[in-house]
Amino acid sequence: MAPSTIRKAIGTVKDQTSIGIAKVASNMAPELEVAIVKATSHDDDPPNQKYIHEILNLTSYSRGYVHACVSFVSKRLGKTRDWIVALKALVLIHRLLNEGDPLFQEEILYATRKGTRLLNMSDFKDEAHSSSWDHSAFVRTFAMYLDQRLELVLFERKGGDGGRVGGSRGAGSAHGGEIERYYGGRGDFGRGDFRSPQPRAYEYSDQYNGDYNRGESGNGMARRTRSYGDMSEVEMREGREEKKTATPLREMKPERIFGKMGHLQRLLDRFLSCRPTGLAKNNRMILIALYPVVKESFKLYSDICEVLAVLLDKFFDMEYPDCVKAFDAYTSAAKQIDELTAFYNWCKDTGVARSSEYPEVQRITGKLLETLEEFVRDRSKRPKSPERKEEAPPVPREEEPVPDMNEIKALPAPEDFTPPPPPETEPEPQQPQVPEDLVNLREDAVTADDQGNRFALALFAGPPANNG
Repeated sequence: MAPSTIRKAIGTVKDQTSIGIAKVASNMAPELEVAIVKATSHDDDPPNQKYIHEILNLTSYSRGYVHACVSFVSKRLGKTRDWIVALKALVLIHRLLNEGDPLFQEEILYATRKGTRLLNMSDFKDEAHSSSWDHSAFVRTFAMYLDQRLELVLFERKGGDGGRVGGSRGAGSAHGGEIERYYGGRGDFGRGDFRSPQPRAYEYSDQYNGDYNRGESGNGMARRTRSYGDMSEVEMREGREEKKTATPLREMKPERIFGKMGHLQRLLDRFLSCRPTGLAKNNRMILIALYPVVKESFKLYSDICEVLAVLLDKFFDMEYPDCVKAFDAYTSAAKQIDELTAFYNWCKDTGVARSSEYPEVQRITGKLLETLEEFVRDRSKRPKSPERKEEAPPVPREEEPVPDMNEIKALPAPEDFTPPPPPETEPEPQQPQVPEDLVNLREDAVTADDQGNRFALALFAGPPANNG
């Protein structure tokens, strides 16, 4: 009997034994453990979609099934020394993270906080197959990729950012002359070199096929809803599903942008290390497991391009330490993009995804790196700008109430107070009386009759005659 036949027989016996033990001795969700064993069997075929959909349906019931699923998969990964079983378990975890309940991420992160690194397989080594070193290497790098992806999810949850650039580009730098000096007015490169690819934007939650996104199983049956559960758990999930207001990338502080860029570049390093080598390059199971990872890298490349565009827009306004960090990010990104281009070319030649699905990768030119380096050197020779101290806002003074004069009461006079005598008023000088004539022709408003009467009186009222 050939060694491969003996190995398959031994694997089948192990699977049947695990299924029997799960049915008899399992204390929590035995049907879930049986489905996990069948989905991660020892045969050379890819994971059976029937059992994966059964696991997704069972874990949609309540948090208890999610916790049990993480526990069973962790135990399966910890005991196996077969790269086929380990790879199927990692593919199952990948599918659960993409299509399963959001509680899967929380459960795995919670297990990590307790010290249980579910995806820590740095010491994994296959002992069931000969010439399986390349396959074991792919299993280790695939686990590292999933672990780093969870780190990025945790970083985004702490910061509450969406990671997408919102709004239009900035109005321009305050150092317009410096930008023109370093760009030189040439159109060979500029700030638009790192815009995100336009054809399609893949999310990290993209699935193997479009059918999975519609919530349908492979046999055409709709996914079952949860048939029971605690109402408090339902309310908790609904509250968690509410979208938080994400901070746009351009409004983040430089430290936050550099932190996001570091996580994205580390995840891209993990993805580049997933490129199969040796005998693993032509293995069918490995290529099937690589397909969803390649599709997720499209979204990863788009996010890196957006961060690079933001750094380039703010580069000439940054302080010297931030300029150095941005230049280092560009230098490392240039090397990564070159490796990414070679990886995509290999995937196209191998047949991993369609050629039309790949984005157009834009390289970082050496001329742009030289320009940024020249600016950093010139910036290092300048004196440091003094730090601006944030002035405390002035405390508003309380307005004093205007006193009401009617409410003011006079103070009583002291006992020995004598009021001063009133000032003497000078008599007004009397105007001299001017004797008026008998007939005053200067009087106003005198009629003609009055004037005649006065003439008559003047004639008859003469002085008395002297009796001589």
